[in-house]
Amino acid sequence: MSYKTKAAALVACMLAIGVASAPQNASAAAPAECDNNPQETAQVRPIELGVSGGNLNSLLFLKNGKPNGCYSGTLGSMVEDSEENEYILSNNHVLADQNKARPGQLIVQPGLADTDCLQGPNNAVATFSRKIKLKFDGSKNLVDAAIAAVNPEDVSPEILFIGGISSSVATPIIGMAVQKMGRTTCLTTGGIVQLDVHLKVNYSDTKKPKLAKFVDQITVTGSVSTPTFGAAGDSGSLIVTDDYCPQAVALLFAGSTSGLIIANPISTVLSKLDVSMVGTCTADASPAPAEVEAQSVGLSAQAVATAGAVRDRHEDALMKIPGAVGTGIGAGDQPGQTTIVIYVDKLTPQAQAAAPKEVEGTPVKLIESGEFSAF
Repeated sequence: MSYKTKAAALVACMLAIGVASAPQNASAAAPAECDNNPQETAQVRPIELGVSGGNLNSLLFLKNGKPNGCYSGTLGSMVEDSEENEYILSNNHVLADQNKARPGQLIVQPGLADTDCLQGPNNAVATFSRKIKLKFDGSKNLVDAAIAAVNPEDVSPEILFIGGISSSVATPIIGMAVQKMGRTTCLTTGGIVQLDVHLKVNYSDTKKPKLAKFVDQITVTGSVSTPTFGAAGDSGSLIVTDDYCPQAVALLFAGSTSGLIIANPISTVLSKLDVSMVGTCTADASPAPAEVEAQSVGLSAQAVATAGAVRDRHEDALMKIPGAVGTGIGAGDQPGQTTIVIYVDKLTPQAQAAAPKEVEGTPVKLIESGEFSAF
């Protein structure tokens, strides 16, 4: 799950999967300020977001009850309810320790992994409010999300190195250029490569798997300038459009050993929590560069939905391919063509032999993803 002090952060470069290269806009590379990892240290109050944080009780224990490390995630962005109460938005597994937290528990910045596991109440910037319960019984999950009520004057709505964002949100589109600011990999750019992703995510801290089934997710890969879009500890980062006044797109919560990043569509997150984004700038009414780039892929929402329906009818059979760990909808080899993507742990000859070339006329593509785990 989130970054742990007992294990090194994921450093393998991401693969540009599903497109030749991820689309890029104004952001070129992580700023020089990232070299000193300021997002992992204590921020001057009010803090900017996109930085290290988590529950004060983010400790790991052995079966005998002895401490065995701690973890941190990312305090991603600010949201508000209908009464304009402000909250930090992040993941359930960052703020609520996989459903365990109770309202009122302290949320600290930086997180415990960046304080040598020392629990410092004076580092509190918010108090845990509520979460969307994670289900590990085979039921479908749509989001890994939670919110914490901000302490007055302790939190700014701006995101470190990104600045203010719009209160409006953007619909994820294959080919859309995006960026995020997170605890581990700092500011990165990339592109959306698959939509309507169904997969199982491992939340275990041990060798024994603890799987949660997710549907309707998106996948992102890095750009040429920042090939690693996210890593362990970046959970809770807000993924936004890569333009002047960014719009929220998705909430980062998991990734694979090959470098694919998994995120919840932000509209679903906000709906489930009954909140909205706190914006400090106004998005341009004209088509954003990200949207123009996405349109060039030539995939309409209807085409994606049609391919998704085909996948749904055959998903049980497709998931029986040796090593299959998930499915999604991506761009095909021809302009305007969709493809059903099958994520496999390893691209073995057995998997290649078992996979159909197409289903109901929709091409099928295998992608070696490795295991998906909560970050």
